[in-house]
Amino acid sequence: MKSIAFFIASLALIPVAAGAQVLPSMQGYDVEVTFSSDLQDRMDSINSREQILEKRFRTRRHDATGPLEAGSQRFARTRTAGTEWGGERLIDEASDFTLENLVKALVAYNVNRAVPDFSGRIEIEIDGLRLTNPPIASLESVQSFAEGRVKVSDADGQVVFDETVRANLVVDSTVDTSYDGPDLAFAETDPSKRVGPTLAYFVERALQRVWPEHKNEFAGPVIIRVSGPNERVILN
Repeated sequence: MKSIAFFIASLALIPVAAGAQVLPSMQGYDVEVTFSSDLQDRMDSINSREQILEKRFRTRRHDATGPLEAGSQRFARTRTAGTEWGGERLIDEASDFTLENLVKALVAYNVNRAVPDFSGRIEIEIDGLRLTNPPIASLESVQSFAEGRVKVSDADGQVVFDETVRANLVVDSTVDTSYDGPDLAFAETDPSKRVGPTLAYFVERALQRVWPEHKNEFAGPVIIRVSGPNERVILN
């Protein structure tokens, strides 16, 4: 009986929610992320695919699987050697790259930058998420976008913001292939194929509406070219 009690007590000491997978710390506030039943039903497939792509990108610095794609991105590693990539800035291990962790990390990264004195709770429900060329067919749309409800409460529990937000991805590119600025860098193949840029843009736009006085301090996605100077990326 004592051993069972000790085991339960030991489990209580394991920092499950505050594990190492989300890099930005959340001091003085909580972030809760939920998803529509439609997205939740496909969450295992989405997370599994994102983890595969993230691991491949961290290893190769491109996500090409065929010879044509690989040819256009063959110099990606050397061309972008100085870039600090958004996925790695936000989440330590590729195996922890899930939609929930990604949204939490995006929120924490921005709150810590723009409103570091905030205390309270941020609740985000993602109701819709679509990409123009996703690896999962059910996410396909003519426009990459995310939409959902964002609720922010202060330290006293008073609701200061509670609105529906929709963000159609607007691609912001840079010619800097060694980008290490405040925005979150993603490869040029990501806006159509991966969730990172779209969710980063959604979180940026949502927090700008919560704190319009800090609008210019929130970071969004910036797209980095990985193909050669006279080449174009060939999507799957």
